[in-house]
Amino acid sequence: MKFWLQPIQRILRQTLLLLLCYWLSRTVFTIINLNKFQGLSLNEFLRLCLQALRFDISTIAAVNALYFSVQMLPFPFQKWKWLEKGLQGWFVVSNMIAFLFEISDWAYFPFTQKRTTIDVFDMVSRKGDFLNLLPHFLVDYWFVPLGIIGFAFLFNKASQKIGRDTPYLQPIELKTSSMLIIYPFRFVFITGLSLLAIRGGLQYIPIGNGNALQVADVQFVPIVLNTPFSIMHSYSGKMEEVHFYEEKELKHYFNPIKQYAHSAFKAKNVVVIILESFSKQYTGIGGRKSYTPFLDSLMQHSLVCTNAYANSLTSADGIPCVLSGMPSLMEEPITTSSYGTNKLTSIPSLLKEKGYETAFFHGGTNGTMSFDLYAAAAGFQHYYGRKEYNNEADYDGNWGIWDEPFLQYFSKECSKMKQPFMASVFTLSSHDPFKVPTQYKNTLPKGAIPVEQCIAYTDLALKKFFESAAKEPWFQNTLFVLTPDHCSPESKDEYYSSLKMGMYAIPIVFFAPGDTSLKGRNYELVQQLDVLPTVMDYLGYEQPFFAFGNSIFQPAQPRYLVNELSGKYQWFMNDYLMTANETNPDAFYDFKRDSLCQNNLIQTENAKMQQEHLPYFKAFLQLYRFAVIHNRLTAEGANGK
Repeated sequence: MKFWLQPIQRILRQTLLLLLCYWLSRTVFTIINLNKFQGLSLNEFLRLCLQALRFDISTIAAVNALYFSVQMLPFPFQKWKWLEKGLQGWFVVSNMIAFLFEISDWAYFPFTQKRTTIDVFDMVSRKGDFLNLLPHFLVDYWFVPLGIIGFAFLFNKASQKIGRDTPYLQPIELKTSSMLIIYPFRFVFITGLSLLAIRGGLQYIPIGNGNALQVADVQFVPIVLNTPFSIMHSYSGKMEEVHFYEEKELKHYFNPIKQYAHSAFKAKNVVVIILESFSKQYTGIGGRKSYTPFLDSLMQHSLVCTNAYANSLTSADGIPCVLSGMPSLMEEPITTSSYGTNKLTSIPSLLKEKGYETAFFHGGTNGTMSFDLYAAAAGFQHYYGRKEYNNEADYDGNWGIWDEPFLQYFSKECSKMKQPFMASVFTLSSHDPFKVPTQYKNTLPKGAIPVEQCIAYTDLALKKFFESAAKEPWFQNTLFVLTPDHCSPESKDEYYSSLKMGMYAIPIVFFAPGDTSLKGRNYELVQQLDVLPTVMDYLGYEQPFFAFGNSIFQPAQPRYLVNELSGKYQWFMNDYLMTANETNPDAFYDFKRDSLCQNNLIQTENAKMQQEHLPYFKAFLQLYRFAVIHNRLTAEGANGK
């Protein structure tokens, strides 16, 4: 029995050690990000920790399955000291790699509002800005490297003690049939137990990130999950189709093929300015103190969508939402997913057919967040990044070229393009580490949080851009669209820090200096997906094209908003907000009267939800998954051509 139990005793102690480490990390993670978990009580946290055991055990088994199985082999480890040390080194290193990602989320979580997923490897492996930003993160988030070093030291010490307390015994010579049975059975037993732990139990389908929604509200899902589990289970590979309606019935709810009745196409230039983290709350339409005096003044001469929302929380997802009308409903951006080679409809690809020259500008290091891949997939003919700018004197030391000089560069390059042209620029200065050029530190207004001064700086850069662009011959013949990529994760405001809706609230502005009729306020529900069809409708584009969104100039029923976070969908339509895990609704709010979503009406308004909201949501989900899976994201593809 000693030979049977000794390795199991070691594995049991090592598993308990790992569970303790994940609990400690989860506790520190929660404390650091406590402002993101509103309403979390101590009792609820302890309950979530208990629910998290299933996910932690699955992670531990996945990382250590091979190591655990090797322990069951009848080797005289006590004679082969090098092998014993090698095995224990393997155990420490493999688990510390997992904890490296786990502890990094202490600081990275506020930027994504979810546990890190598989797309982190794209960020790390591509050249981009990762190495340039690493020193800044190590300094500003000093507790992360300190936590990693502390964990590594204590974990190694504890692992060594377990090794000393559970030495391997000399295996008895295998002479009897009973011994020939014990060792193989022990190996099969531990290996089978590991596989069972990895899949999370005996249920039909192995657990994934979405299972956390069964035991926690979406805002608390990051507490239940651990980062290694999230990464391992976010590589979804292929989505599964859903079938709720026949094609004819499906089009009753949604028809992705848009075609507007226009007699003539207006060959106006199109400039889309995507502003990093420009939440609605920082502007004049946010009902709070404004840090965007220029943008506010521009809004007086523009058509402003005051009830607008983003479809995502990250830049890699937000850019395709704006320029391609591509919903962000996967764990990773479509450009880096297994559907990254799909043919996309986009503003540049449609206008290129009309003879437009197209270009994408971003002052970051070329390759940052795979924007170069998206630009190519979207049909942009030119890509201008930090390399093309070619002046490191204007490098901010972190993300790329400061917004002020880069927007001036953008204006000059637009003047070199043949009209009509379509150009898009994505700013970057209003991003962590929230710095402004030295000459503006004492002149620009400072707010309660650092990002607000950065917003003021980018607003100033916008002002100077428009002053320069107004002198160019192409200016009067241009439609400008201004919108954020997503909201800022930095907020102390109860509404704007709410994951339900406030975290997605943005301005969307359409400005045409040569068109005095394009003015006023649009109070209808608008989302980033609506930018593409709105631009094409405004230009008088007469050909059919594929779009999930709707033009704000057309009567559309319904007007809706869809987004996804940690496996849970939010569906906003007709002033009501529904949240659902897949197609199973769990909350229903009268958002017009309850903007903080504190009164769940799923019981009292269930009939309304089932009849008016759920059918549209199911139809949209079916359409979205079919189009992505079968590469039908263009008008030709949707028609089977």
